[in-house]
Amino acid sequence: MKMATKLAALLVAAFGVGMIRGAVAEDVPKRGGTLTYLIPTDSLPSFDGHRERTFATAHTATPFYSLLIEVNPENLSSTTDFVCDLCTAMPQPTDNGTTYTFKIRPGVKFHDGATLTAADVAASWNKIVFPPPGVISTRQSNYSMIDKIEAPDSETVVFHLKFPTTAFLPALADPMGWIYEKAKLDQDPHWYEKKHRRHRPLQVRRLRGRPVHQGRAQPGLLPPRPPLSRRLHRHLRR
Repeated sequence: MKMATKLAALLVAAFGVGMIRGAVAEDVPKRGGTLTYLIPTDSLPSFDGHRERTFATAHTATPFYSLLIEVNPENLSSTTDFVCDLCTAMPQPTDNGTTYTFKIRPGVKFHDGATLTAADVAASWNKIVFPPPGVISTRQSNYSMIDKIEAPDSETVVFHLKFPTTAFLPALADPMGWIYEKAKLDQDPHWYEKKHRRHRPLQVRRLRGRPVHQGRAQPGLLPPRPPLSRRLHRHLRR
């Protein structure tokens, strides 16, 4: 009887340990896999996140681009908690709150191997804040506090404000403030309306004949969020 009782106790203990280990294992995220995401629209007006406000463009292309800064992904409800995406550290403003100097992460690549530099960041934000003639920037009015944006070297971007304001960082963390390649913008300021030039590790493959965008993991770029091997965006026909 005592032996049976001890055996039962051991089995219960073993079962409990197994449950704990199982729970711990379930808490560990698994890398890879495919996320299929349905977007209820026939097609995109364009691929340019600086131009468009539609969810179709945002949901399709956001995973392929990085930002200078973003709202802390671990604290999305905050209006003051910002973290770097392409910068190395959140800067302290100087010149009585009118100058913000960002250092850019080294070694970030576009999917074709081109190195992302501060010039790309400055060119992208100049396109948003001071769009050239004929180029639409739907969020331009959010940046009336900005006087000038410059890249004094390959790792530094400086934003000069007309006046100090707490509205600057929230505006800079806009999730559509995608960073483009300066060379492509110099070639054609409308280039990104029709094409992608990415630096997240999901490389776009547009499948012809079907309204589907496919992104595959590409090693050597910024870490994917979430850690997928592939992402499919299916545009539903009406």
